[in-house]
Amino acid sequence: MSDSSVNNPAGDPELGEMKRLCTDLQAQANIFRIVLLLVLGSLCLFFWREAGYHGRLVQQLEPQVLQASQIANALSKQGSSFDKQVQALQAAVARLADYGKSHPDYVPILSKYGVPVTNPAPPAAAPATPKK
Repeated sequence: MSDSSVNNPAGDPELGEMKRLCTDLQAQANIFRIVLLLVLGSLCLFFWREAGYHGRLVQQLEPQVLQASQIANALSKQGSSFDKQVQALQAAVARLADYGKSHPDYVPILSKYGVPVTNPAPPAAAPATPKK
């Protein structure tokens, strides 16, 4: 047996092939790392911009939320609630719908604002004039 082929790695074709495969694998791993870095960077940029957008949106909505909480506090001090207010508004809408039934001139206005009016009264017929 020849011990020189075991001690001489340069002459072994399998070892050269393994080194080439290892080098190719290392190059692929480096490319994968670069692509992964680009994807993660893009994702971080996207989330950073979204956070900025939502932060500005929160600042714009803050006065409205403050106003709604003040209204809720005022209603709770009066012993009222949103449910009672909604019921009062629904009762007012029902009265407007009843008014629209007896006054057909208001039906287009009520329907424009979403007040349902069913079976409006027909307009009063003008008295027939006798023919001469």
